[in-house]
Amino acid sequence: MSGLLLRNCLLLAAEFGAVLLLRGPEGAWIPVLLAVFVIGAGVPHGTGAEFVARTALALVAVGVVVAGGAALDRHTLHDRGREEQAVVTSRTMVKDGAGLSPSLRLRTDAGRDLPGPLASDLPVGARLTVTADPDGPAWTPGGRPARPLWQTAATAALLALQTAALSWYSFRKSRY
Repeated sequence: MSGLLLRNCLLLAAEFGAVLLLRGPEGAWIPVLLAVFVIGAGVPHGTGAEFVARTALALVAVGVVVAGGAALDRHTLHDRGREEQAVVTSRTMVKDGAGLSPSLRLRTDAGRDLPGPLASDLPVGARLTVTADPDGPAWTPGGRPARPLWQTAATAALLALQTAALSWYSFRKSRY
């Protein structure tokens, strides 16, 4: 039982830290999600979990971080977000897998530069409505988002699946 609690708390702490690191559009997604994947795959060490089970648990942990981050940002913007007008200050072309795509930098009328590029095709000087968190990096184009119901439900479902899987691996007998 103590092993189950330790494993679950360790994985939950790693996921919570990752959600906080990924706040806003400029988060270091690849290294953070890779670290969560490695931790998720290593947490069942000492149990009978084999490669497929470890990989599935690691993918569930990554899903928890992605869904939890989306739910946290949407919740923050729904509760504290302020609708503002923003203007496109620069437009660059960024090479991605399919070729070149536009990347825009925005500045609000209050003079705040919004972090992260917006993948859209608007000319410099174009105006659009954004919703920004006055205390943090979260923002989204358009008006205030609705409550993050499906993101929160997805996070809760993945957390329940993760806890059930860890319980199963911790309590079953090893084949060795």
